[in-house]
Amino acid sequence: MALWRIRTVVEDRPGRLAGLVDAMASQGGNIVGLSIHADAAGVVDEFIVDVPHEHHTLLREVARRSVTDSVVAVPAQPREVGDDVTKALLLTARLRSEPNRLPEALGELLLADDARWTNLTRPAPEFPEEPETTLVVPVGPLRGVRLRRVDQPFTWTESARADALVRSVLPPTGAAPTDGAVATHRGVDLYVRQAGASDAEAIQRLHARCSPETTRGRYFSSMRRLTPRMLGVFCDPEYGLTLLARPLKGGEPIALAHLMYTLDPGVGEIAFLVEDSWQQRGVGTALTGALTAVAADWGLAEVRAETVAGNRAMTRIMRRKGATVGLPRDGVVQARLPVAGTVPARRTGRLTSLMTEPGAAGA
Repeated sequence: MALWRIRTVVEDRPGRLAGLVDAMASQGGNIVGLSIHADAAGVVDEFIVDVPHEHHTLLREVARRSVTDSVVAVPAQPREVGDDVTKALLLTARLRSEPNRLPEALGELLLADDARWTNLTRPAPEFPEEPETTLVVPVGPLRGVRLRRVDQPFTWTESARADALVRSVLPPTGAAPTDGAVATHRGVDLYVRQAGASDAEAIQRLHARCSPETTRGRYFSSMRRLTPRMLGVFCDPEYGLTLLARPLKGGEPIALAHLMYTLDPGVGEIAFLVEDSWQQRGVGTALTGALTAVAADWGLAEVRAETVAGNRAMTRIMRRKGATVGLPRDGVVQARLPVAGTVPARRTGRLTSLMTEPGAAGA
């Protein structure tokens, strides 16, 4: 018997994952671990499988039922079988007393072959491997931890896990704010807060002031008035977070932004609507930044946005934030943005001081 760690992308259709599991079972494979990752390729399923005797037949069956070229298989060790949540909590407890061992803890969390401090101000890479097998986790503005794996690329979910472990040992700053003043990069001062049921009429008036083209970019059809159900979803925290933005000096809401839960683990969906007269003033970019900061607080690995193919403003904002924008399909464009590392700068504390002082570890 031998343990294998197998990652694959299965076509998103009913029964495909079940067929893959059945194929493993037919070859005597015993699944002892399963996790789901978000990544640039989409949703990645990772299995730890106890394989009897020869493993090549099982891997061929997995490849036959997976998206082309998506299968990565490497030998696994018994120590890798366990609960990821328990491991992360134990590593956090260890780092409370020994924060200088952060690279070691991150390496253990992500099963890296090498982990070390790195200077984020140096543009030249310290490892010659392909970028997908190297992950840099920022820790403060100057220092980070560079992780390397020989055989397996890092996923966006693993990046989010590493970011969460780092944040767990940094000085506390509280959750990302969902209300307060926000300045856009065009110099517009806004006040942003979470929407509630009492905002229903103001939200309706905002939609009535928007042009058909603007609402089409948000809802894929012209919509001057929301249905009661849509209003209920937007204002119900069980579905996610909705932010309203108005001028800092007061007045009606001029923009609406959403971060909604999805059925894909670690993935949120964002969308926003900006009144026509307030477009091209940095409002959408500012709201996207606010939502991705909240997404990082929620532990999400990725946020997605979908819009009509002609909505250049939306795709431009997402690209500016570092998103990958796909090709149009049936008139719809999807942008995918990894959110790990989007948290604001932290106050200097024990760990960040270690990172920035002369002679610190890894200097």
